[in-house]
Amino acid sequence: MLWLIRSRAHTSRQLGRKFLFAGFCLATVLPSAAGAQTPIADETIAKNTLDGQLILALPASSTFTGMSAGVGAGYSRLATAGGLLAWGARASWSTTTEYAVDKAIRNDDIRLRLCGQIQHHAGRGSFGIRLGAGATAVYEGQTLVQGNRAALPANEVATSSWHLWPAADLEAVVVLRIWKSWGMSLNGGPSLHLIGGGVHAGWTSGLGVAWQP
Repeated sequence: MLWLIRSRAHTSRQLGRKFLFAGFCLATVLPSAAGAQTPIADETIAKNTLDGQLILALPASSTFTGMSAGVGAGYSRLATAGGLLAWGARASWSTTTEYAVDKAIRNDDIRLRLCGQIQHHAGRGSFGIRLGAGATAVYEGQTLVQGNRAALPANEVATSSWHLWPAADLEAVVVLRIWKSWGMSLNGGPSLHLIGGGVHAGWTSGLGVAWQP
C-alpha cells in the first residue's frame, strides 16, 4: 500500500510537469505567429483581464502527496500606462482523495489571493511574473472503509476538520489573445504555506480561457 501511494504521487508530479510543459510550449509558439501578423499598439492593450481555469496543484497539506485538481478564476487590471504593472485577485478550489488500507482521506483547498504582477506585452501576448499573497482554507475528511459494518458511531466513521493557513504563490503568467477579446491563459510556479511555524513548499498551475474586454 505504501508503494501504491508513492507511485500515485510520482505519477501526479509527472502529469503536473507535462501539463505545464505543454501549456508553455503552446503559449510560446502561438504569440510569435499571431504577433507577427497583427501587432497590437500600446493604446489597444486591454486594461482588464478575466479568466477561468482548470487547476492542478500539490495540496496545501503536507500529509498529501498526490495531485489536487479543480477550477479557478481571476481578475487583473493594469496599474500603469503601457501595462508594465497590474494588480488583481484570484480564487480557486481543488480536491484530491487518497486511500489507505482502512480509510479514505479527502483534501479540499480553497485558495484566495491578492496579486501584483509585472509584465511585458508582445504582439497578441503578454508575459509576466505574478506574486500572490493571502490564505488557503483546507478541508480534511476521513472515512473508515469498514466503519459501518463494524457498527461504529457516525462521528467515528467519518471525521473532518478545517484549517486556514497563510500562503503565497510566485507564478509565471502567459495570456494570449486569439480571437477578438478571447484568448487563453496559462500560469504556474511554486507555492508556500505556513503550517505550524514551518513552511510547506508545493506548486500550482492553471490553464484556461481569458476575456479581455
